[in-house]
Amino acid sequence: MARPEEPREESAPDGAEHSRSFTDFGAARRSLQPRASRGARAAQRGIRQALPLYRVAIAVRTALAAMLAWLLGNQLGPELVDYAYAAPLGAFVAIGTTLFTVARAALQQAIGMAAGAALGMLMLAIEWNGVAEIGLIGGVAVLLQGIPRFSQGAAMVPVVAVLVILFGGTHAEEYAVGYVGQFTLGMGVGVLVNALVLPALYDRQTRQRIRDAVDDLAERVDVLAETMRGDWPPEREDWASWGPELRRQVAELDEQVTAAREARRFNVRMLWHKHDLDADERALAALRSVVHRMEDVLDAIASTAWERPVGIRIERDERQLAAQAVAALAAHLHAWHDRVGVPAASQVSQVAIDDLYHRVVDVPEPQSGLASVVFALRAIRERIDWAASQDPGA
Repeated sequence: MARPEEPREESAPDGAEHSRSFTDFGAARRSLQPRASRGARAAQRGIRQALPLYRVAIAVRTALAAMLAWLLGNQLGPELVDYAYAAPLGAFVAIGTTLFTVARAALQQAIGMAAGAALGMLMLAIEWNGVAEIGLIGGVAVLLQGIPRFSQGAAMVPVVAVLVILFGGTHAEEYAVGYVGQFTLGMGVGVLVNALVLPALYDRQTRQRIRDAVDDLAERVDVLAETMRGDWPPEREDWASWGPELRRQVAELDEQVTAAREARRFNVRMLWHKHDLDADERALAALRSVVHRMEDVLDAIASTAWERPVGIRIERDERQLAAQAVAALAAHLHAWHDRVGVPAASQVSQVAIDDLYHRVVDVPEPQSGLASVVFALRAIRERIDWAASQDPGA
């Protein structure tokens, strides 16, 4: 293995700093910025995720749209007022996460309802056997689901067709016009309320969720470092399976960023609300890379404990150096999250990684697993530094 280029003299700490303890790393991390306890931070993340402000806003818009739709539905002519109950139902359907998705879904469902009403009246006109009518309606609905642009509208076809057959009777046309008309009115009101009453923007929530994910990862890495300094192999094993959890978290953040970008389309709040969503996408890309490399670290360390997925031998001093490097990584992640002291934390991380690297290459038979840890930690460190440099709020 080729040796890396030695750090420049002006940036290299003295020999005493090369052997700093875990306590020193913890003190350095704490000096960057005071933080609440792990439990309090986890509780705050849980509350934000369980009851985010955007969900409260959706609830308010839903209530307003339903009430307005009911009032308007009862103001229509006598031939439609009997079906005013369908207006708030339409308003409920037309409330969602973003204006664009709500408007698109409302249009698709309005078309689907019209198609369903026409199909129901056709079944009444030809007077087929009831079983055959239901079969034909189901078949048509499934075929329409295969049309991509029809999407959610296909689900409305069989519902409205069956309602027309069941309740239309001799006044099927009146029922179809009344029910579909009121329901469509309600959806129109829902779209209008979404457009005018604080239309949803998920920019801030998206940025906060990415930061929460960084904070959660930092706390996990803290736990990993503490575990590595204890008895070996450790009793605690859950950390070895954190990889899939972290990947799922990143996948959810991908969806969140997509929703945030879609929420900006046709949104009047964009006229005065400025937010650099590209910065959030860069932060998420960095986090995705960090999680990918962190899985390599978890696999390698698990292999030293339980010889899975492969067996790796590790001496106690090597494990202590690895724990020190992992602790420095946790401090670096905390600094990225706190937007304070990233260069100092990066320097400490570099020293700890170099210590581990020199120990690995100085032994007669270096373990490839530990070498992969060194590579992964270096890659993570570089990614964090890059992400912090791209953060407009840092």
